[in-house]
Amino acid sequence: MSAAPSAPPRPGRLRTALGLPRLEGQRLLLAAVLVDSTGSGLAVPFLLLYLTGQDRMTAATAGTLMTVAGVAALAAGPLSGPLMDRWGPRRLVQTAHVLRATAFLGYMTTGSWQTVLLLATLAALGDNLFWPANRAFLARRCRPDELLRWYGLERTLRNVGMAVGGLAAGFLAGLGPTGLRLVMAGNAVSYALATVLIALLPTAARPPSPGSAPAVLRPRPARPRPDRAYVTMVAANMLLVLVSAALPVLVPLYVVQWLHQPSWIVGAVFALNTALVTAGQALVVRCLERREYLRVLQRAAVLWSAAAVLFGTASGLPRTAVLPLLAVAVLVFTAAELMHAPTSDVVAVRMAPEDVPGRHLGLHQLSWGVGSAIAPLVLTGALTLGPWWPWALLATSAAAATAALAAVRRAVGQVRQDGIGPGD
Repeated sequence: MSAAPSAPPRPGRLRTALGLPRLEGQRLLLAAVLVDSTGSGLAVPFLLLYLTGQDRMTAATAGTLMTVAGVAALAAGPLSGPLMDRWGPRRLVQTAHVLRATAFLGYMTTGSWQTVLLLATLAALGDNLFWPANRAFLARRCRPDELLRWYGLERTLRNVGMAVGGLAAGFLAGLGPTGLRLVMAGNAVSYALATVLIALLPTAARPPSPGSAPAVLRPRPARPRPDRAYVTMVAANMLLVLVSAALPVLVPLYVVQWLHQPSWIVGAVFALNTALVTAGQALVVRCLERREYLRVLQRAAVLWSAAAVLFGTASGLPRTAVLPLLAVAVLVFTAAELMHAPTSDVVAVRMAPEDVPGRHLGLHQLSWGVGSAIAPLVLTGALTLGPWWPWALLATSAAAATAALAAVRRAVGQVRQDGIGPGD
């Protein structure tokens, strides 16, 4: 007698195996993520091309304006804290979308560098207001025990959206100036649509975690300042953001100018990285969610140190040995990236006061802004000294971040998905 066929896996088991959170009632939220990231994929890779073609700027002028705007908008990170505590993260996310939509609509009518600088600053302000508010917004709408999964899923969706938007923009850009104008318009429309989708979301209390006690009424808490442990965590994250910027900022120059590889190798590096992030983020999250998050960040830093050594070693090898070593370096680098991005956000949320996290998350956003802003200057400057210098700097930065995170762990104990508690 043959055995009865096994029952198909239940949806909950399949979701758990894939590292996905519960998605019931979250379709509008997921749609908003896909829509605004697809719009970013449309415009971000082609913005400099649009400005140099449409407004007849030199690449150096357009790049300088973008850099100045980014630095000027760094203040939006700390500013987002009081605004978030006053308005709530939902309104701040919508405000950020409106600012960015306005900027990209304005790009369609620009003509002077002063206007471009104003619009670029407006867009950068929107970016720096959006990210801390978005972290708090997701934290309030998902189950506390699924926060890491939600951050991982959101990152996967954003990669998918950016890829789809980039493909569409590549087609539109081939149509000439009209196509590039459509790219800018498409990004503005995506932000407006995302704003509407978020407005349609029902206002619901944060889902309770399993076994949590019912909420009780309590007076509105004070807005505490970030303590030394939180500031140390932010400083460590700034170093890790600097290291993570090596792939888009340093690798293209290093591969072409110092390793003397063809430019298509750069495209292959980015394709490999994007494919790994898109396919692997949810599965990596599933492996990490039961672990202690500060140690996860430390291990990511160690992997980034190893990746920096691998990249630097490639400069002393024969050309035939460079490609295999580059592939291994990208794999190690991406593994660290998969561990760092969602875990860093969860640590920032867990270490912040639950009811008024604004100041803390605003400070955390500053680590992303400063790390990204200084990366081009620091890494290209180090590269002028020789091929090993930037990689040695990055390995040292990752090691310093590891030590700083160890100090944070000694101060606050373990940071896990169910909260913060004493360490070992």
